Amino acid sequence: MARSSSSRKKTLRKKDAEAAGGSGGRSPQLDERARIHSARAGGSGGRSPQLDERARIHSARAEDAARIALPSSGLAADILALAASGALEPAPGPGSAPLVERRAPAPAPEAEAAAPAHSISLFGAVREERKAVEATEHLATFFLSGEEYGVDVRLVQEIIRVSEITQVPRAPGFIKGVINLRGRIIPVLDLKRKLGLGEVTEAARTSRIVVVKVKERLVGLLVDGASQVLKVPVASIEAAPEEVVEIDANYLRGVAKLENRLIILMDLQKVLALELREGGATTD
Repeated sequence: MARSSSSRKKTLRKKDAEAAGGSGGRSPQLDERARIHSARAGGSGGRSPQLDERARIHSARAEDAARIALPSSGLAADILALAASGALEPAPGPGSAPLVERRAPAPAPEAEAAAPAHSISLFGAVREERKAVEATEHLATFFLSGEEYGVDVRLVQEIIRVSEITQVPRAPGFIKGVINLRGRIIPVLDLKRKLGLGEVTEAARTSRIVVVKVKERLVGLLVDGASQVLKVPVASIEAAPEEVVEIDANYLRGVAKLENRLIILMDLQKVLALELREGGATTD
């Protein structure tokens, strides 16, 4: 009886030892938890699934930021234009390789600050060049005693053939009379006689009447012939030399030097000052 009890105790001790050796001295519940934890650690590299997901999203955003976007218009013409200029390159990444715009690095602050000054100087040069181009005078020219004279074309209303001139009693010798121009009575002055250069032959085929408007008054100027309307550079106009001018220098504004001729510029307001002051011309 005593031997049987001792054998049972040995058997129990042996089972306890085997159980302790198989589980490392831990309960089955602890072993199961350790196994699950080990599996999680081995699958995620020691990190939780939430951390893995965040790392993946961050990596994807960094990759998107590294890529350069297509033109904002999205038009095929703009993309082809950029491709032709070499401003497009394949975007890195798996699968297809779409073209993306190669953007230049942002300029340094010094370069950005210098750009407006360059633009201002460029616009200033363009304005100066435009002023130089526009510095001309528009003249209407005519002949007196073989010399060519010019007046501001804005003063000339029209140039007409010599029609019948009605004489005015007790008028000065250089006033030939008046004409009826479409219902308006206009005095006609022999400009040649006014300047002391002789008289215009009214019957000559080349004679013309230049109708001018000075200080809101219309006056007809009888001349030997009309020439043309042209533009003269202001730089070509110089003061009239008294030695070669037969008329009063006070009536002149200068002489325009062209390639093969000279044009004497006349100041009509000074030439007609007495007539305008006396009201010898009619208003428009």
